[in-house]
Amino acid sequence: MTAAATRFLLRAASVDRRLLIRFTFASLTRSALSMGILVLMQQFLAGVLAGQGGLSGYFATRMGRGPALYVVAGLLFCCYLLSSALTYEGQMVEQRIIRAFELKLLDRLVRHLLTLSVGFFERQSHGDLIQAIRLDVTKSRTAASACVRMGLEAALAVGYLAGAIWVSPRLSAIVFLVMPLAVAPVLVLARRSMRKSFRIRRRASALYDSVLQIIRGIRVIKIFRAEESERARIERQARGFFAICIEIAQAESMGRMLLESVAGLSIVVVVIAGGFQVLHGGLSWPSLLAFLMAVRSIHAPIQNVNTAFMELQGNAASVDRIASLLAERPQICDAPEAAPASRGPRSIRFENVSFRYGDRATLENISFEVRAGETLGIVGPSGAGKTTLLSLMARFFDPSSGRITWDGVDLRELQLASVHQHIGLVPQSSFLFSATASDNIRAGRPDASNDELAEAARAAEIHEEILALPAGYATRIGPGGRALSEGQAQRVSVARALLKNAPVLLLDEATSSLDSLSESKLQLAVDAAVRGRTTFVVAHRLSTLRRATRILVIDDGRAVGLGTHSELMISCPLYAEMWRAQQSSTPSPTPTLAEAG
Repeated sequence: MTAAATRFLLRAASVDRRLLIRFTFASLTRSALSMGILVLMQQFLAGVLAGQGGLSGYFATRMGRGPALYVVAGLLFCCYLLSSALTYEGQMVEQRIIRAFELKLLDRLVRHLLTLSVGFFERQSHGDLIQAIRLDVTKSRTAASACVRMGLEAALAVGYLAGAIWVSPRLSAIVFLVMPLAVAPVLVLARRSMRKSFRIRRRASALYDSVLQIIRGIRVIKIFRAEESERARIERQARGFFAICIEIAQAESMGRMLLESVAGLSIVVVVIAGGFQVLHGGLSWPSLLAFLMAVRSIHAPIQNVNTAFMELQGNAASVDRIASLLAERPQICDAPEAAPASRGPRSIRFENVSFRYGDRATLENISFEVRAGETLGIVGPSGAGKTTLLSLMARFFDPSSGRITWDGVDLRELQLASVHQHIGLVPQSSFLFSATASDNIRAGRPDASNDELAEAARAAEIHEEILALPAGYATRIGPGGRALSEGQAQRVSVARALLKNAPVLLLDEATSSLDSLSESKLQLAVDAAVRGRTTFVVAHRLSTLRRATRILVIDDGRAVGLGTHSELMISCPLYAEMWRAQQSSTPSPTPTLAEAG
């Protein structure tokens, strides 16, 4: 795991100091008890075999040999009992720490993502972000748990090690010489696991993206009979993903095998070296037995430390991704001296505004002014830069050059939250929250009364249709709820914007994908929405701009016309061509019987 990811993990795990203090106390006390257990075991065996000296001898001189052994055995049992209680305490506190860590990390990640600019989400793979929220947070929790367990088991191993050194420093030195035989290969395997964890994460992101693609494109997949090819593609990606998972599992198993082999070797070395010491009088049998118990006992926590270490490395990619996401900073943020926009603008000006997306120029030298209450229509061929212009107006992006002003103040000198407070938006593709119809509309103003809610819905021509739903305004709509038609969903979006009652309204081709009846209903809603507001309307159908004060024509990122419909029909060839093309493609109304006769 990288040093930055490790630092992030350790900082994030410090969620509750009281819990950490409890965990540290339980770990250290358990470690001391593990040493005490070995000492008492050695003293008991010494009392059984020799009966002189040490703790057993101390009690034997005062109460006799038999009672003394019972006292030592009682102390030994108490140590085991207390050690078990502390183990339970440590594990319970560990779970509380990890749960608090996961909840705090998830909340922190979601909060942070919501602060990032729109451009960040347009650059990111949706599968990668879903994996970060769904899987990487859980894997980071596993990594944090591994860190905690490493501390717990390492403290226990230190206790056993201290007991072993107290019993026989010479044999301890021999064991120290054997242990590096396992440590070096385990470190190599752990680094391999860490590298593979990054490959696993990339494969998992691609898998998530493919699944999302199936969900979004199920109609196209079915109509073009692409089910089998999509299934085969998912299967190939899944096979590659699980193949790397197996490689990591093999590395972990190899590490356990190496440690177990070295553990067996250390026992053999201790038996041989200790046996010769006993034969030559350099060590007593009780001490050898106690030392063997110490060596055998120390293997379990060391094995657990190894397992936790391998888990930590195996989840390194997820921790690194979470750390990198939390290190992201919004591209669009408040300037140090930014002032609040206390009211809606009386004038909005684009002054030689250009915008580049990467190496591609999307808008070039756009200039115009819109007064309060005016409606500016924005038209042009697909890809001309119309939606980009609205994105700049909403300050989802900042111009690459030039500036946008509200009442002469550069938009970048105003607080972003207050700018958004004065803007309502109806996007091209309707967006509904997975919530009730009431909550979807109230997203524009959560504190609105029921009367205000119904008034906005009536103005948006959606009130009666919502009342016809099974639970009326309490019906759950959006993802996972009752499906609405595109026209109904768009009118809910208009009601949301009306309820917000913002002085500036942005409409991005709100009627482009609707049938004639839905369009006519939505057009009535839009007409109600624009009254008294400064409105920017991106439109595909020029006929929907009949109420526009002026129309801006954009072609290939440049403004090629600005004026009323009549003016543009004369001065702008592109607009005139678009108008004639749309008029000729509009079918004539079917005559009535009277007209036909």
